[in-house]
Amino acid sequence: MTLPSPHQVKAVLGPTNTGKTHLAVERLTARSSGMIGFPLRLLAREVYDRVVAMKGAAQVALVTGEERIIPPEARYLLGTMEALPLTRDVAFVGIDEAQLGADPERGHVFTDRMLRARGREETMILGSASIRTLVKTLIPEAEIVTRPRFSTLSYAGSSKLSRLPKRSAIVAFSAEEVYAIAEMLRRFSGGAAVVMGALSPKTRNSQVAMFEAGEVDYLVATDAIGMGLNLDVQHVAFASLQKFDGRRLRRLTIAEMAQIAGRAGRHQQDGSFGTIGLPQGGFTPEEIAAIEGHHFPPLASLFWRNPTPRFGSLDQLLSDLAQPPTQPALRPAPEAVDIAVLKHLAGDMEVRARGGDFDAVQRLWDVCGLPDFEQLGAEHHSRTVLKLWQWRTSGNGMIDPDWFARRLARLDDVEGDIDQLASRIAAVRTLCFIAQRGDWIMGGAGWTEQTQSLESRLSDALHAALAQRFVDRRLALLLRDAGQRGAALPVAVGPDGTVAVDGEAIGTLKGFQFRVDPVAKASDHRMLLAAAEKHLRAELARRAAALAEGDDRAITLVAEAGSAPRLAWHGDAVATLAKGPTLVQPSIQIDPSLRRLEPAQVQAIADRLQRFVAQQLARHAAPLAAMGDAAGDLFTPPRIRALLAALTDNSGMIGRAAVEDQLAALAPDERPILRKLGLTIGSLDIFHPTLLKPEAVRWRAALTAAQQGAPIPALPPHGAVLQKTGSHGGLTIAGFRRCAAGWLRIDMAEKLARQAHAARMQAAAPPTAPIAGRADHHDDHHGDEADAAAAASLPGFVIDPALATSLGLDEETRRGLLGSFGFRSVGEPALHRWRWSGLRKAEKRPRRKPPRKAVAAAPRGGANGDARRPPADQAKTKRAPPPPRRDNPAPPRPDRPARRAPSPHSPFAGLAALLADGRKDG
Repeated sequence: MTLPSPHQVKAVLGPTNTGKTHLAVERLTARSSGMIGFPLRLLAREVYDRVVAMKGAAQVALVTGEERIIPPEARYLLGTMEALPLTRDVAFVGIDEAQLGADPERGHVFTDRMLRARGREETMILGSASIRTLVKTLIPEAEIVTRPRFSTLSYAGSSKLSRLPKRSAIVAFSAEEVYAIAEMLRRFSGGAAVVMGALSPKTRNSQVAMFEAGEVDYLVATDAIGMGLNLDVQHVAFASLQKFDGRRLRRLTIAEMAQIAGRAGRHQQDGSFGTIGLPQGGFTPEEIAAIEGHHFPPLASLFWRNPTPRFGSLDQLLSDLAQPPTQPALRPAPEAVDIAVLKHLAGDMEVRARGGDFDAVQRLWDVCGLPDFEQLGAEHHSRTVLKLWQWRTSGNGMIDPDWFARRLARLDDVEGDIDQLASRIAAVRTLCFIAQRGDWIMGGAGWTEQTQSLESRLSDALHAALAQRFVDRRLALLLRDAGQRGAALPVAVGPDGTVAVDGEAIGTLKGFQFRVDPVAKASDHRMLLAAAEKHLRAELARRAAALAEGDDRAITLVAEAGSAPRLAWHGDAVATLAKGPTLVQPSIQIDPSLRRLEPAQVQAIADRLQRFVAQQLARHAAPLAAMGDAAGDLFTPPRIRALLAALTDNSGMIGRAAVEDQLAALAPDERPILRKLGLTIGSLDIFHPTLLKPEAVRWRAALTAAQQGAPIPALPPHGAVLQKTGSHGGLTIAGFRRCAAGWLRIDMAEKLARQAHAARMQAAAPPTAPIAGRADHHDDHHGDEADAAAAASLPGFVIDPALATSLGLDEETRRGLLGSFGFRSVGEPALHRWRWSGLRKAEKRPRRKPPRKAVAAAPRGGANGDARRPPADQAKTKRAPPPPRRDNPAPPRPDRPARRAPSPHSPFAGLAALLADGRKDG
């Protein structure tokens, strides 16, 4: 290094935005060679990219602790202050942010470079005007040039975070605070870029690129933003006015405040600064005046540490490092991480034993220079340093490559949250630093490539994680769109219903209902709904016209168990059936999603759905509608109207016991009206067979649920005739009745009843009559006569169980069902003999009457021929034996009138005709 001449050193001092760095780059590139030291790796990389663009990559080198790009013919070198090679002979040397010589942690490095780094032709010291006096004292030969700020910096007061102007930078002093502010900005404005000193250059550049491109309007950063990063920032807001400097929590100095606030306003554009709320009481008037006027108290001293310690012994090294400065303008530097690690290792027995070995001591101090990127603390960090020193002082003096490879592989994972990725990047930076030292590890070039590749991939993952968490491009787009009254962004609805505004998905449109993207946060829902309402009006109007004028095939009934009956258009609900004037006239409630349409469109859709319901009922449940019409017809006989009203209220079927009195009261000429309607008057139920079809059951279930305001019950499967279990309500609506341990469809129950009555009538016929269902007569008449005589000697008659078996009924269920028809088992159960005892009406509890001394007359016969039960007290005292029952009917008596023939409209009339024909054939 050549000795300085009085005109070789120039100090360019002034506030931010004075073009100091730009001037240094111009002077660097104007010389044949040169180098500039910067306080941050990020800033070094930024200027490196600028010089590469001017001179080409082959002419420019980048040297930092973790990254070294040194082309063989490089003439210009950019790097961090610690990595700046003092032995390199160059024409120009630049020292940026020289006022950082007052920093407790790294100040001694800046002081040393300012005192010792010199260029052959020119040396330029850049910094704040606060070091003017110190430069004159320490470098008397230096020429001092003061540069004014290009723009005005003014105080804008305090503001809420949600009211900050666009193109603002918010400064915080911890990662947690940075993340919290970025999260809030995401909710308010769509997101923010994040810049911290711990980020890799690639991550930082990606984040800044988002801000510069206008994808986000806010930048959240640590105080790293104050170190010369050139950004298009118009306002700087302080989230805090105090920071932890590694030893204590203290208020920022006026110089630090001005350094950060000065990032606002670039070139000729004015800037402003302020606070978010009033942190720590906000700025004082004195601080505001000093920042606006760029008047800062001069620094009294800079930190210094012996830059050339001796390595004769460990004690000598520690003594030289503790040597005080000889100039009054300098003061001893506080204990930095490297000295703290050295002192911690000095207590190790192995290190102490080799404390007199020059090479061992020199290499110990060398490895103590490994930065604590992971912020683990001196004690924990010293473990890694000790391991490195042991390798460096044994064998070939190289670090074990297997250890290095294992650590690298353990960090090769791009999954995880922001903190995990940032922690891995910090650990990879340690490996990058080691790989850059060719005298530390074999194959350094290969390891450098691997570590930088991993850092790049982790940086990409961290950028993606930051963008995912703190940037909502969709929300930012919609916020900008909200201010465009005349212009509308392009809207597209995909085949799957995805709604995209200018390419950003905001949700899905199903039918007329817009659903916000499920990954959107709850705080964004209102904004997305407002955007949908603004941009989907034309699409909703088109769909409304298609529904009101379209084909019936697009509309369906949704009768899902457990939900209300609904009408759907192309599978999406548009209305709900609700209680109406009658069962077959349900009310149609339009889905709330359609209320955003014009009233005329809503009315057209309501009319269309009313017509659809009427058409479907006419198609699938016409008998039910016919019953309802007849029940409301004044020309229908009153007794028929009452019966039909009960049937309509029960969705077209009813148990016979419930209307037995109405049936008995019907006149002979009134029953044909029921048959004309297609009703089946069965032994147990009155129903219409058409209403038992699957689609009719679905509509009846929907109508019943709508009328009752209840959800639709679970219906049995289509085509089922016997169910062991199921919903009571669903089975009842589907036309099933309880029988023993199961449920049987009522039309099948009626079929069994008719079979039983047919067997009863056959048993009542003369013995010569053929038995229905049997094979032709055999020639062996004597065998038939013997069988007939044997059958006649047994009580009752036989009911063929084949039909019940085909339906899946077990014996217990079959017997219970026949019993409900009025048949009773006689004789041994294995003989399957039955007799008719008739249906019994439900008995009413008699009123208590005073006891009579005698009964005036004998009890009259019931409807089915049974005597009425006498009162309980008479039954206890005297009970007449019941008359003997006869298995076969008695011959007709001539003194009684002839038995009335069955009604020609009765189902038994056909059976009687068949039996008569059989007798004639016999």
